[in-house]
Amino acid sequence: MPEANTPWLRYLEDLRPHLKGRDHRGKRGSLRWLEALMAERGGKAGTVRNILYKDLGSPEEKERLYGVIADLYQEAGLPPPPPPAELFLESARKTLGRDKRRIFRRFLKELEAGGRPQMMVVGGPATGKGVLLAALSRALSALPGKEPFLLNLGGELAQALVPLAEGLGIGEEVRALLAQLSPTQPYILQGALEHEVLALLARGLNREGRPLLLRAEAEGTLEGLPLRGPDGTQRGLAAWLEPFLKALTIPYVAALSEPPPTLPHQPLSPPSREEARRFVRERLPHLPPERLEALVNQAGRNFGELSRLVLLEAAKHDPRTPLQDDPALKPLLLALSAFSPEADPAFPAELLEKALGKPLERLSQAERALLDWVGEGLVRPALRSLLPQEAPRELHRLALAFFPKENLFRKLHHAYRAGETRILLDLLQEDPARLALLPGLWQEAHQAWPREDLEALAAVVVRYRAVLGQYAHPEAEEALRVLSEAQNPSLRTWARIKAAEAKADAALYKEAEELLPPKEDLKLLDDTAQAEGLLVMAAVERWKGDYEKAARFVEEAQGLPVAPFLQDRVYLWRGLVAKDLGRYPEALEALSRVGHDPLLLGRARYQMGDLLMRLGSLEAKPRMEEGLKALEEAGAPKDEVARVRARYATLLRRLGLYEEAGRAIEKALAEAEDPFTRARVESEAGILEAARGRPFAALNLLVPAEAYFRSTEERPKEARYRHLRTLFRLGATYLLLEAGQPYRAPFLGGLHAPTAQRLLEDLLEQIPWEATDRYTALRLDTASLLALLLPPTEGKALLKPLLDVENPYLRAQARLSYAETLVREGNLGEALAQVVALPPLEDPGLLAQARAVEVLALLGLGEKEAAWQKLSEVRKSLLPEPFRFQLGRALGRFCPELQRRLPPTPLALPEALGFHLANPD
Repeated sequence: MPEANTPWLRYLEDLRPHLKGRDHRGKRGSLRWLEALMAERGGKAGTVRNILYKDLGSPEEKERLYGVIADLYQEAGLPPPPPPAELFLESARKTLGRDKRRIFRRFLKELEAGGRPQMMVVGGPATGKGVLLAALSRALSALPGKEPFLLNLGGELAQALVPLAEGLGIGEEVRALLAQLSPTQPYILQGALEHEVLALLARGLNREGRPLLLRAEAEGTLEGLPLRGPDGTQRGLAAWLEPFLKALTIPYVAALSEPPPTLPHQPLSPPSREEARRFVRERLPHLPPERLEALVNQAGRNFGELSRLVLLEAAKHDPRTPLQDDPALKPLLLALSAFSPEADPAFPAELLEKALGKPLERLSQAERALLDWVGEGLVRPALRSLLPQEAPRELHRLALAFFPKENLFRKLHHAYRAGETRILLDLLQEDPARLALLPGLWQEAHQAWPREDLEALAAVVVRYRAVLGQYAHPEAEEALRVLSEAQNPSLRTWARIKAAEAKADAALYKEAEELLPPKEDLKLLDDTAQAEGLLVMAAVERWKGDYEKAARFVEEAQGLPVAPFLQDRVYLWRGLVAKDLGRYPEALEALSRVGHDPLLLGRARYQMGDLLMRLGSLEAKPRMEEGLKALEEAGAPKDEVARVRARYATLLRRLGLYEEAGRAIEKALAEAEDPFTRARVESEAGILEAARGRPFAALNLLVPAEAYFRSTEERPKEARYRHLRTLFRLGATYLLLEAGQPYRAPFLGGLHAPTAQRLLEDLLEQIPWEATDRYTALRLDTASLLALLLPPTEGKALLKPLLDVENPYLRAQARLSYAETLVREGNLGEALAQVVALPPLEDPGLLAQARAVEVLALLGLGEKEAAWQKLSEVRKSLLPEPFRFQLGRALGRFCPELQRRLPPTPLALPEALGFHLANPD
């Protein structure tokens, strides 16, 4: 039956074997079943028979029936068949003018009938060549085996011909011919080579058999040379293509800007206003009428401009819209992609004009719609989502030459994107922190860069990550591996230094020492790298407790001209060794100059706080808190944070803030992982418990700390000091246990504590006469406590050599302890003179000691009212409550006459006076 020849019936016959059984509509696949399904979709059941058997029916009903059939194919797990050409014709009717619709229909009908249509249309700009070819491309792509080759020719033709040749499998042959073209050749040879290229392409297309859709501008070049015929004469693009078109045996539509010399062609006319409206409405059905008219008005009777404006409008709602397929928009889109990185989207209009080769005043309406003007002479993309992901390197080279060196981000970005590796490395080596502006560079380089460039970048990566303290970052570890495998011995030496630096920053000093190269190997390195090595060596020596050697390494590093990025580390170490050696003004000045790297900044602020604490300044607390916060935020090693927090707890203890100190030391104990760090924190925690009046809690912490420091082989010099300091704290604890004196000012003598005395006397014999602040402080602390247990004359002799120590805080402590022995000896005037001669005091412990000596001396001189006035001032002062309480307890032992000043109480005088001073309200 002739009816069986319709495409509709063929679709159904192929589908019926997959439609089995019955449902509420009847037998699946039968005519009545299909009619019922059509009616459910809002269609007319009676049209199904006519469409299936006679191909008769409205386009709307055919479209609905095709939708039903396509859905059934998908349900059966089959790919839907292509829609009949007529459905494409209906779509084209809505968007194409009469002349283009006629060409569209005729080409598809002939193709569907098995013919080989070859058509040529000619039209100038704005006549709709691209619109016609786009409609044909959509229709052909839906037909099996008919997906077209697309060829868009204009300007430099090799950019379009080579990709076509690649798709045809003849890329190498075409490139070989193009490579032979030269401006020095005879014109006839140029023409022969050009036409051999076209002949190769024609044979390849004929072999494939698929249709070709070709669009050509009026002029073009090939490898920068004019187009020439076989006779060597220069030709326009249409004439140049004519032999190629004649050689084709496949279906094609060629849309030319100028007529060919001999081939028949049909002219295209610009669109009417109604045609333009239909074109917009078909592509943007939901566009408001006023916006539709605005687009038509902007484009005039220019189909190219209208299609671009429609593309732009669609792209605002769907970023996947293929704007780059439009040859007029592509150069601008690529330039915007190159010149407008997200981090700095605005750029000078002058640069864009250089790239496009024309002033921006000559841009079309569609091109202008892609731009936003932002400020004087600056532009940026109107919608970033429209831009291609990549841009040609030539555009980035243009931008690299355009921007001055002061515009650092632009120089880095465009050098990177242009593949100018040497320029990029020079910029990064000046300051490795610039690497932060180029995320992803290392991953790309690690895969693709030559070994020499990769090693140079690895050095930059290691330095950058080191500044951030990110030694364990995967990039840093990979970069160190690259350097450790380098052919250059200086790179391998430097890699060992940075690996050691990583360990030192993680407080793994023993591993750092093992990784360090011999000092003589530093001569292989430049000045900055030598300084880095010397600072790591200084860190190891300081950890070992050899401060003089650490100081020598730092001084040597200071003498080298180093890169700016290393200055923070040099200042930090200069401050640390100056602090260790008691050069306090120098230490504070150096530490205050550390100001960029978060980890180094945290360490510097902590060290400033620690030093200010040693000087008795209340400014220590905010500095140490700032340092601790910075270290935590920068991700410092847990053991380092534990040490800093324990030291902060010591500061809080000295300020009388025992509850806060207890919370800090508890947290530090939980953080400490390394046994050495834990023993150090336990020792600090023990003296806090002694200050709080808890001797057994103190012993519970101090005993394991003392045993560890006595037996460990780790860091012998540091362990020696920590052991002696812990023995002092055991002595202070026994002073509490045996004599009731907590480790809290004021300290008044006349006490009896034999175990404490034995421990302190033995300790004093062991403390080395070393000119470091820590041992001076330990000797003074030990002598001060021991003097409390000795007769005043012996106590004076013990303390007198320490009265003129350099540290002003320790000097004040020594003079107050000495004044206490003078009071007990009866030299009251001299005792008061010692107190009066002191500089203003901020430290609450020193203040409490000074008040105790003053009150005792005044009472001894018979100045009872003056003494009581001093106590009344203390009672109302800001001296912390624990010190006021301890002042009352201490004075209560020596001043029974004060009992009359207090209200009646069952308490002994020391406690009664203590509570009186501690509770002013």
